[in-house]
Amino acid sequence: MAGTGRHAVHRTMVLVDVEGYSAASRTLPHQLDTRAGMYAVVTEALAAAGVPLQACWHGDAGDGVVVLVPPEYPKAPLLEVLPEALVRAIRGHNSTSPTAARARLRLAVHAGEVAFDEHGATSPTMVAAFRLLDAAPVRDALTGSPGVLAMIVSGLVFDEVVRNSTTLDPATFRPVEVTVKSFHDRAWIALPDHPYPADPTVLTQRPPDTPAPETAPTGPATVPDTHARCDGPGPRGVHIAGDVHGSGSGITIGAATGDHLSIGSSPPSAQQPRNPR
Repeated sequence: MAGTGRHAVHRTMVLVDVEGYSAASRTLPHQLDTRAGMYAVVTEALAAAGVPLQACWHGDAGDGVVVLVPPEYPKAPLLEVLPEALVRAIRGHNSTSPTAARARLRLAVHAGEVAFDEHGATSPTMVAAFRLLDAAPVRDALTGSPGVLAMIVSGLVFDEVVRNSTTLDPATFRPVEVTVKSFHDRAWIALPDHPYPADPTVLTQRPPDTPAPETAPTGPATVPDTHARCDGPGPRGVHIAGDVHGSGSGITIGAATGDHLSIGSSPPSAQQPRNPR
């Protein structure tokens, strides 16, 4: 594929990784058989979703592969068709392979901008996709599942594709907070061949540390105590007190750290250091 220089283009990112690829029981011949099986099942599953592998850029990761799908191929089949096709293909591979060459896979799906050069492809979005694939929650989900596949999708893909699918049940996904190195984001996990029980309440849960929606005040605004501090984490927000003619005590702006900026009133008597975040 020709390089795009410093200009990024949109791609859907499909990443797979073999569980326990470096296990002591896998000799080099077993690893080669596992890799051959991995490429065969990915190619088969992509074709079932209407995406020929040769139409995509793909990169080898030893125990995994990353596929960048061009935007002319819709995302929905990559969530609605590809996971189940992967399950069928993996089971087919495992049924004809020795134990040490069998595979269970983690699958990550993300989307965003990617730049290509003579060495391959890169972007912050691709880094995020690899972080999702390597996240502890999806590893734990596969470890605890009797199935052969665990899938993690980014919040973007979940909101734009899964929630709007006429085939998938979003309530069978589970929200997780992913923290890998400096990356932190919310993602969603599903087990295509052993799905979680449908639980619609997960679709309305707020992530941790997200403030509850504030209701509009029904009476005159009150002036907060500008000397009060909040040393623990709390809801972020901006609070403005005083009437439109400026006859109140002034304007006070407060943040989650407890810092205050006051206009028209005396500053706090003591300034405490900002809490690290």
